[in-house]
Formats: sequence, C-alpha cells, structure tokens
Amino acid sequence: MKGFEGLSLPEDSQIKTIDNILIVKKWNWDFEESLNFQKEAQAYIAKNRQKKIYIFCNHPYCFTLGRGNERGNDELVDFSPLTELEFKVHKIHRGGGITYHYPGQFIFYPIVSVSEKYSLEDHMCWLLKSVANVLKSEYELADVMATKKLMGVWYKRKKLASIGVGLNRFVTEHGLALNLIYDEKMFLEILKINPCGLDSQVYTSLNRIKFDIEENILEEFFKKYLHSTILN
Repeated sequence: MKGFEGLSLPEDSQIKTIDNILIVKKWNWDFEESLNFQKEAQAYIAKNRQKKIYIFCNHPYCFTLGRGNERGNDELVDFSPLTELEFKVHKIHRGGGITYHYPGQFIFYPIVSVSEKYSLEDHMCWLLKSVANVLKSEYELADVMATKKLMGVWYKRKKLASIGVGLNRFVTEHGLALNLIYDEKMFLEILKINPCGLDSQVYTSLNRIKFDIEENILEEFFKKYLHSTILN
C-alpha cells in the first residue's frame, strides 16, 4: 500500500488511503487476529507519527477485560467467575473492567500518535463526539450525549456505545464499540456481569431506538461515519 509500505495488511480486508490515513475495514474479525494487527499498527505509527491507521471492524462473540475499573467502584466489577461466561474472555491492555463484543457492533480502533498538541483526552473526546454527531445528524437522535466521565455515548438513560483506550509508546490502541443490533444471546449473557462497571440493564442498541433502520446497518453506519467524520 503506497505510503504505508512495510505494514502487513490483514487478509480479506478492504483498504483505503486518504492523505496520511490508512483505513482498514474487516467484518467478523477474530479478536486475537485484530489485536495482533493493532500491535503491528502501533509499532508502525511509533516510527511514522505523522500517519494514522483507522481500523473499522466487528468481532464474533467475546469479552475483553482491562486492567481495572478507573472509577473506583469495586463492587461494580464483581461478576461471576470468568469460567461461567459462555464466550471467551481476552485480557487486554486498557483501562476499565470487563466489556463485550458481538457481531451487531460497529467498532472503531484509531491508531494514532498523541502529543502535547493532541492529548489522550483530546483523542477520547473526539472519538466519543464523532460517533454521537453521526447519531444526531444521520439518525435524528436529539437526546444523544457523549461523556468521557461515563465512558460512552448515551441515549437518554441508555448506553449505546462504550469506549476503552490504551496507550503504548504514546500511540493509541483499542477504541469505541457502538451497539447497532440487539442480540438476545449477548444481552442475556451480560446480565452475569457489569460491563464497564455499570448495571447491564442500561445497555441498548440503535435498532431498539430506531425501528426503521436498514438490514445492512453495519455497512451503512460505516459509510455515514466515514463521510461525516473523515471525508469532510
């Protein structure tokens, strides 16, 4: 890929470059495989800090477990032993407790360099607000709120998206997951835990709010997000 030579691109992915940004899209991506690519992308950006790698994907059913709950509510990270969960748990390098992934999510992992001019806080705020803005402008959800304190994007009192970001050599990793499609199998499973240290009952999906969304909502949201946030 011109401008990103030396980077091993994932098989069966769709690739696009816009100026100094490499966009990688791959649906139904095994979590471990995507994590390995994130690590390679981080090493690449650490050597080429003017560039960015934006990864868009979703994953088969799984959980991820961070380094701990940053809000200090230890009682909210008490959950059944990991062996009682139906889906695999991946321990990863980010803040926060346990969260979940499933095929009906839209996931964005931006791999970028942070600095005094663009801090980690700036990065998280951009990530949250960019998704919230698409929900407002493209899906006419007036009551959407992006909040770093509550680690996500909310519609009224329901949580639509969760954020969890790590940092390695001043390069970001992980990102944001937006629930597009309600999935009974996963939403029943999260009753066993407190995702992101919150009561599992607060979580919802876009198609439970907007009943008329299209069947190919994952691809549709990707295109709308790209156009509203990156192409403009």
